[in-house]
Amino acid sequence: MKSAVRKAAYFGLGATLAIGLLHLPAAAPVLRAISPSAVCPLTRGTAAQIDRAHEVGAAALRSATATPAPARPALGFRLDAPVDIATWAKARGVTCASVGGNETLQRCTDVPADDGSRIDEVTFELRSTGELVNVQTMRRGLSPETASALAARLEDRAARELGAPTTLGGEATAAHFAHGNLATFIAEHAFHDYRATISATSFGERGTMVREQYLSVL
Repeated sequence: MKSAVRKAAYFGLGATLAIGLLHLPAAAPVLRAISPSAVCPLTRGTAAQIDRAHEVGAAALRSATATPAPARPALGFRLDAPVDIATWAKARGVTCASVGGNETLQRCTDVPADDGSRIDEVTFELRSTGELVNVQTMRRGLSPETASALAARLEDRAARELGAPTTLGGEATAAHFAHGNLATFIAEHAFHDYRATISATSFGERGTMVREQYLSVL
């Protein structure tokens, strides 16, 4: 049974990766774990190419359900609206930089979280016209206990706003992550106009990575 649950988690994670959403740098550790030679060219693409990749991936997700999201939380940002990342970063004393020289991909490091902890990376994807379409966070090197508590807390918050996850695999428990390399938990909330995903993956001695993604699929 546990093997089947784990396979379901990997399948859910793989389905998300397969539609082109892993061109953001926050997902690089997952790509490297799956294939150490994996390199995604879209971090070096033009703004137009990144726009197109988002459009293709969003169309595939959008067709899966006709149900609109009851809300579209995105770390306090409004999706599909312009965002001033520089002002946001300055107010928090964090450093942000473009990814691959493309200003529509921005990565901010060592970002303070609401609970007083630190987020290793917050990554933003904007359309070439300036609207925010994707926000991701990444926390790395966590103990199984810290990762399980964090993943459970993030998913509880998502569920309060969005309802039960539409895809759920693995377990947000320390025992699950202690199983070893690539033990994974994933909870996805899928809607016609929005996706929220909370996931955690163990990388053995390198610790467990917890990731949030809030994505517009309009």
